[in-house]
Amino acid sequence: MSLDFNENLVEEAVGNFSPAISTAATKDLPLNNNVCLIEGEQAIPVNQLPQSWQDICAATSNTKLSDPQAYVKMAQLFLYKMSNGDVDLFNESKSEHLKPAFCEIFGSLAWEALEFYGEDFKVDKYPNFDLIEKEISSEEDYDERKKIVEIGKALFQEFGYDLPASFYHVHLAPIYREEVSEIRPLRFSEPDKNHARAWDASLHGQKVFPIQLTVQSISSKHGFFQEHGCGCNHAMTRVGATDTAFDYQIRPSMRTTWIRDFIWTIWYEYAFFKFTPVTRFLIG
Repeated sequence: MSLDFNENLVEEAVGNFSPAISTAATKDLPLNNNVCLIEGEQAIPVNQLPQSWQDICAATSNTKLSDPQAYVKMAQLFLYKMSNGDVDLFNESKSEHLKPAFCEIFGSLAWEALEFYGEDFKVDKYPNFDLIEKEISSEEDYDERKKIVEIGKALFQEFGYDLPASFYHVHLAPIYREEVSEIRPLRFSEPDKNHARAWDASLHGQKVFPIQLTVQSISSKHGFFQEHGCGCNHAMTRVGATDTAFDYQIRPSMRTTWIRDFIWTIWYEYAFFKFTPVTRFLIG
C-alpha cells in the first residue's frame, strides 16, 4: 500500500468528521476562536474546561494542590494544544491536511485525560497508608510488603498532593500481588488492566529524570528498585548484594519545574495510551 493511498484514506476519513467534537464527554469543547492568552500562548478559557477543573479554579474542589491556579493554567494550555493541533507536526505545511483528524481525536483524548486527573487530585482518591498497612499485617511476608508501604509513605512525604493519587497507587501495587517482586504487564493483567492507563502514565512520566531519580533513591533505601518497560511491565526488584542505596534530592530551585514537567507528561501519556502500539512479544 503506497503512502499516497494512505493519505487519501486519511483525507476521506477527515471529510467524514463532524466539525464539532461529537462525543458526549467533549460536546462543550470550545471553537478555535474561543481562546484566552496565558503568558502569550493561546489557551482554553476556564469555563470550557471539564467541571472538575472549573471547581479547582474556584477553590470548591476537595484538593490540596500547593498552587492550584498553576495546574488550571496547564490544563487550559494542554486542552488547547491538543484540541487545536498546536504541535510541531503541523509546523510543516505538508502535514496540514491531517490536522482536522488530529484535533478531532486528540481533543477528545485530552478531555478524557483532564477529566480523569481532575478527579484523581481529590483528597479522597489518595491511599490511606495506615489502613493499607493493617490490611497486609496477616501476610506471611509482611516485612517485605511493609517496605513497599514505607516507600509509598516516603514518596507522599516528598510530593504530597502535588502528584495525583494514581502515582502513589501504582507504587503500592506490588503489595497486592502474590509476590512483591512479581513482574506484571499492566495492559495484559486482568487485576491491573482497569488501572493500566493511569498507572502506565505515571511510570512513563518518570522520563522526567529528577522524578525518577527521587523514586529510585527512596526505593533503594528500602531495598528495592523500580522497573518499567515498554510492554507496560511493572515490578519492584530487590537490591542485590552488590548494589547500594543512594541519596538524591531535587534542587529546591528546580522543584516546581520538574513537578510541572511530570504533570504535563502524564497528561499526554494518558491521552496517547490508546494510540500506543502493543504486543505480547515484548513481555515474553
